Amino acid sequence: MTVPGQTLEEPRGAELTPGHLTALHQRIWDERAETAGLRLVVPPCPYSAAELAELEKAGRRVGYLPPEAATRATRHVLGTIFPSMGCYSLQPDNEVENLVSRAGWFDYETAIDAPYAGTDEAELLEQVRAAGRDLLSMNQYIVAAQDSRLFTGRYLDERRTWPRIGIRVSGRIVCARFDGDEMAEGLGDEPPVPGSLLTGYDLHPDFRAPYTGGRSAGVARSGRGVEVEPEPRAPQRGVHPSQEGELDLDAEWRRQVDGLVEAGFAGELGMGPEEYAASLPRFAPQPPEYRGRFDAPVVVETRIAWERQYELLGIRVSPFMALFPDAVPWHPDSAHRDRPYAAWFTRWGQRFEGPTSPDDARADLRPDEVGANLQEGSAVLHAHPALNDAARFFDLVGFVFPATEIGGGLPFETIDRTPGICRWRGRPEFAANLYPLAFSVFRPLVRGRAVTT
Repeated sequence: MTVPGQTLEEPRGAELTPGHLTALHQRIWDERAETAGLRLVVPPCPYSAAELAELEKAGRRVGYLPPEAATRATRHVLGTIFPSMGCYSLQPDNEVENLVSRAGWFDYETAIDAPYAGTDEAELLEQVRAAGRDLLSMNQYIVAAQDSRLFTGRYLDERRTWPRIGIRVSGRIVCARFDGDEMAEGLGDEPPVPGSLLTGYDLHPDFRAPYTGGRSAGVARSGRGVEVEPEPRAPQRGVHPSQEGELDLDAEWRRQVDGLVEAGFAGELGMGPEEYAASLPRFAPQPPEYRGRFDAPVVVETRIAWERQYELLGIRVSPFMALFPDAVPWHPDSAHRDRPYAAWFTRWGQRFEGPTSPDDARADLRPDEVGANLQEGSAVLHAHPALNDAARFFDLVGFVFPATEIGGGLPFETIDRTPGICRWRGRPEFAANLYPLAFSVFRPLVRGRAVTT
């Protein structure tokens, strides 16, 4: 008997033979490979019938990860096969590194809620090592979660857990989970997008909670002792191709204004398209001293509240933000203005070429530089949507969420936090990172002090 979402009967007991599992996973990967335009041959399952029986008794299942989709650089293949995942960790140039990228057959825990509950990073690593296992790579985790959906109708961790797995962002091991069909329990009132892969890049090594845990992988006895080289570090990304090159300022102004009209800004203000365009300032020539720092001219609308602008532009405001006090300007220069203006902003990876924490960015601001506010964040996203699509996110360092006790039973530290716009559940989302650290997928958003009104 199947349950909603389940499409395959899971083999059990006497059905758990190497030959049966090889044939089953070949059928699974025949269908998946067709989606990605690949032709895959699944090698014979290396687990003996006795090993498979031991795994079943221990609450584990075997899976197969093709070499063609086993590394950080080839993870986008899995994104093609499972498009509902919609995660930044699936970009071809993503910076979510596997600790080790192991292809082939592996085994993993079948429980929907992650084991190793309540551990921090050091405790998890010690327990996994003591068990003679490794943390699942992101690629293995995706396959395990998708297989779980096939066999049980549920993704791994869809109910109430955030496991650390064998991935790192900015040198720190981080966590991941999947959305199921129902809202998760005890993780905040975030409506799910079924099948979404969520990668929590902002996890601190010391963070622990009832919902933290881990996911581990093992291999057949015949494969134990085979060393796998650590995957090379992801190269640091620079300016995105969509922001490269010289601009025709008049054409760029018209492109941005037409986009605002299409998003509904003119109608929101009760104006026609040309009347609205006439109410907006033009771009001033770029000051020579801005070259190489502020090369992105952007029109900033101020007559519509930032919350409504986000709604019109399709930027989701994280439900977690309801737990925080209102964000406020870090410095008066970053306060929201009354009249629309045009200004020159940093390109992603410009001015702050590498990962930079919000505090370090603010401390490094020059006299002619201003940290971006909430309205400017949406303006830059509107002007350059390809950045968000390509997992190039911004910290809006001109604003802060003041330190306060966070309700909802969530063990968050009482510290100032910086708002930002990332990509979550397949669309742009306004939120705040849990810790004020430097993350490889973020850069501080800053503009030049001179504006045109």
